Amino acid sequence: MTDWQPKDGYVFVVTYGRSGSTLLQTVLQSINGYFFRGENNNAILPLFRSFKRIKGALEEHGYREIPDHGPWFGADKFNPDRYAQKLLQVFLEEVIQPPKDARVVGFKEIRFNETGPIEFVDLLNFMADHFKPARFIFNMRRWEDVSQSGWWKDYEPEKVRREVEKNDRQFIAYAEAHPERSYLMRYEDYSGKPEQFEGLFDFLGEPFDLEKMRAISERRLKH
Repeated sequence: MTDWQPKDGYVFVVTYGRSGSTLLQTVLQSINGYFFRGENNNAILPLFRSFKRIKGALEEHGYREIPDHGPWFGADKFNPDRYAQKLLQVFLEEVIQPPKDARVVGFKEIRFNETGPIEFVDLLNFMADHFKPARFIFNMRRWEDVSQSGWWKDYEPEKVRREVEKNDRQFIAYAEAHPERSYLMRYEDYSGKPEQFEGLFDFLGEPFDLEKMRAISERRLKH
């Protein structure tokens, strides 16, 4: 990113629906200097795909100068990284809209499963390349509990199990490949157990306040 950036970087919660991530969002919003948004309908995915198309066009057609009568005239001038930086700067300014005094900025999203397994990795790496430094918190929950919550109740339990387990495998694989920027959490481990957030705060390098976490954990979410 070439314009304003938060001095302590970015944090993203990667999850799926009804995983308990709104509690996690509230915890992150409570940290001094953090500006943490909720979901944005995975608006970053089409930006990533646009970047990939420009990068692919450059690699396939722009490896040499193209004359003005060529069908790909101008492709040799494409700059995918600069293009991505500008796309993400607009995303930051218009979607996240952080205040200038925020030292850490981020959001949670439940729709990363709109990608396939390869694109999932590529998307997170794209975010890590352009939001520096980036840290990912992967939030998981037992599929049996997910299947009883919200809209998941309308699905066959076996379909819920497959979807949740597929996502969990992707989360774990990414965290194992990139431990320096990844943290795995399970809702059943921290729900009603505010002391379990201490590991998350250690990962983020932030001071842990048990009483504050206890108050947040006892607050009933309205959604």
